[in-house]
Amino acid sequence: MTRKTVKFEDKLAVIRVKKTYAAPFLKYKYVYVKRNDIKDRNKFKSKIDKIASSWPPSIYLLKHPSGKIFARFRVSEGKMTLLYKTSPSTGDLYPVWEFFKDLA
Repeated sequence: MTRKTVKFEDKLAVIRVKKTYAAPFLKYKYVYVKRNDIKDRNKFKSKIDKIASSWPPSIYLLKHPSGKIFARFRVSEGKMTLLYKTSPSTGDLYPVWEFFKDLA
């Protein structure tokens, strides 16, 4: 078992990424997840799809209480259409991927 870069936390802040800046998403400040919600990509996608059904199209970040970005994904038409694996700026794997059991 590999050591995780962040410990599991159930409360993650939602950040909306715009062209020139990223800011807290005031319409939905936090996402609450359970360990079971991040067991694999499909469960995580289902969780986000339920939550983001009324969100405007954009890229969103889930920020861990430690300050690290836990996950980055794109929402279009109320569904997650892309889950980023690595950070475009650092090349580091997003911590959510460390929790997926189907990591291949």
